[in-house]
Amino acid sequence: MAKKQPRKRNPVAHHLFIHRGGVHEKSQSAKRQEDKRQLRKLVSKVSAGDPGADALAA
Repeated sequence: MAKKQPRKRNPVAHHLFIHRGGVHEKSQSAKRQEDKRQLRKLVSKVSAGDPGADALAA
């Protein structure tokens, strides 16, 4: 049985995948969710009567 020859690939398209990486940082949605978490935590501290939480809100 004859060996299968590997499929030829588009070298231009392959080159684009190499340069696809970038700076590793949080996405906008991850940043927004973190802000929401912090806000909920602050609101729960203020509503619980934590004396240090008023300084954080100002």
